[in-house]
Amino acid sequence: MKTTVKSTNPSPKLNPLPSHQPSTVRRQDRRTAIILFALCLGLYSRTLAPGLLFGDSGEFQMAAWRFGLAHPTGYPLYLLLGGMWQHLAALLGVDPAASLNWFSALLAAGAVAVFYLAVLAWMPKRVTARVAAFVVALLIAVNPTLWSQAVVAEVYALHALFIALFLLLTAPNPPISNPPISNPPINYPPRHLLILSSLLGLSLTHHRTTLFLLPGLFLWLFWRDRSWWQRGKTWIALVGGLALPQLLYVYIPLRSGFDASPWLYPRLGGEILTLYTPTFQGFVDFITGSVFAVSFFSPAQALARMPEAANLWLLHFTWSGIALVLLGLVVLIRGRRWPLLLLTLPAALLLQIFNLFYGIGDIYVYYIPLYLVAALWAGCGVDWLIGVSGRRPTTDDPRNSQLAKPIPQLALWFVLFLILPASLFVTHFPAMDQSANNAARAMWQTILDSQPPDNAILISNDRNEIVPLYYLQAVEGKAPELTGLFPLLTPEERFTDVAAVTTTALAAGDRPVYLIKPMAGLESKFDVEAATPPLVRVVGPVGINEINQPTDIGYGPLTLLGYMADETDGGLALTLYWRVDEQLTGNYTTSVQLFDSAGNKVAQDDRPPGGQFYPTSLWKPGDIVRDAHLLPSGSLPAAAHMQILLYTQPDLNQLAPALEIRLP
Repeated sequence: MKTTVKSTNPSPKLNPLPSHQPSTVRRQDRRTAIILFALCLGLYSRTLAPGLLFGDSGEFQMAAWRFGLAHPTGYPLYLLLGGMWQHLAALLGVDPAASLNWFSALLAAGAVAVFYLAVLAWMPKRVTARVAAFVVALLIAVNPTLWSQAVVAEVYALHALFIALFLLLTAPNPPISNPPISNPPINYPPRHLLILSSLLGLSLTHHRTTLFLLPGLFLWLFWRDRSWWQRGKTWIALVGGLALPQLLYVYIPLRSGFDASPWLYPRLGGEILTLYTPTFQGFVDFITGSVFAVSFFSPAQALARMPEAANLWLLHFTWSGIALVLLGLVVLIRGRRWPLLLLTLPAALLLQIFNLFYGIGDIYVYYIPLYLVAALWAGCGVDWLIGVSGRRPTTDDPRNSQLAKPIPQLALWFVLFLILPASLFVTHFPAMDQSANNAARAMWQTILDSQPPDNAILISNDRNEIVPLYYLQAVEGKAPELTGLFPLLTPEERFTDVAAVTTTALAAGDRPVYLIKPMAGLESKFDVEAATPPLVRVVGPVGINEINQPTDIGYGPLTLLGYMADETDGGLALTLYWRVDEQLTGNYTTSVQLFDSAGNKVAQDDRPPGGQFYPTSLWKPGDIVRDAHLLPSGSLPAAAHMQILLYTQPDLNQLAPALEIRLP
């Protein structure tokens, strides 16, 4: 009688990688990672910004070159590495601004390659894992936020590399075998923990959101080694690895000062503004970012941001990708793959909650670690789908299974799953392509060609527009005596808005003041005159000597000092002069209506006083404001009286009852 011996192993066997050739497997995976690196570097170099940039990128391009300081929290590691890279590239004749853009491309490509290895290390050791890891690595490569940071000088490509390395170093070694996956507790070697904690310590010197990785790290560590906290060597490795890299922050006080970081010490007349206070409290405020005075939203406001967060997830993953992420989570839970869940789920939840509450405009870049974790989960979903579709029972035991025709089927799945990153690539390529972005240098070349006086103060409403001036001064030595100012330069009231900044500049002495572009509405507060475009010369504050019809009538929180009417070729120019007695809390529109003696309306003009850059919400007590209107020519002689009122839109609430003024 023939006896059939059945396997007692209930776990499925999904065509594991050859165990007799581990070095070959590792070599093949490294080659795949190198291919991914090359593909990503090719993509990022094709869409790379060619040189000087606005905003934070321009600031980093300048600060790294001088081994100086950037805005809080300082980014000492990035500035040191970036500065060394810039100076090495300069030996080959590469422009410092362009070379720091290249630095981001290299870091982002490296992050994608390391992420591929990390996903592979967390997967069951089988052939489908390579397909899954490669697909989600491509998904991260064309992630529009990471891609946007890979083509400009920014800190987030390095942050992504740190996250990918963290996922790789915490993965099982050797890679986990077929499910079910239940790693028994082991003693985690202190030297391994020292490497891991040092990585996190370095990441903390770069970006503070690394803190959100720590709860998951502790849970993961307790799972791997239940008694780790009882050993002194383990504590030394953990605390020492996290703490010692923080000594990099000593770089900040050492490199403060005008020579190292001129943008932190702008000149204003005989005064030098100090944006970094060389005290212990100033140091703490700087490295924690508290000098930004960024507010956190209330729970209600955070909930109101949920649609924005949902849109970000859809933009980066689409519905198909989100389905894979959720499927991956289900696979991890059902497979009891607790180490990966404990490591990543707390960090993802904490960072997502933080992103809802943290009130900054560029919060979208804080999602990059979330996208990496989600892509890892999606990889688990992809791996499971391929495995389920390809399993068939063996003749010995239907509970065991293996892949049927693995090569053609894997190729088909690979092509199918490539649709997701391919669609993201096609959708976002036009917006990500920065290869023709020369706007910053072109703008400032035009400004400098207009030859402002050497000691001029140049003003913008946008800090990002002024930053390239610092680069041109600090790196290329151009126009060193110019001063660039913008709102919120310091938390002081004199820098609250562009009108306040202009007033501050005029009070600085005899230095000429220019706007770097026309800013509609500032002529309501200042006398301006044309200069060589795009510059506009600011002569001084509005005066009241030109009023030819004084009134001095109170109107709510304002006083109408008088008006001036002149016939011009374009019509009747009617200018009202207001004095602000109390702060206005909203933005109002002024309505001027002319009526004849019979009460018939002759003419009307409605427009917001102060325009875009000096609306009524920015008016301050004591300000004199010029409110200009244009009415049809010849309407004034036919008018007997004028009605003036200010109202909000669209609710038409009046600031005060209308003023009735009889015309002479």
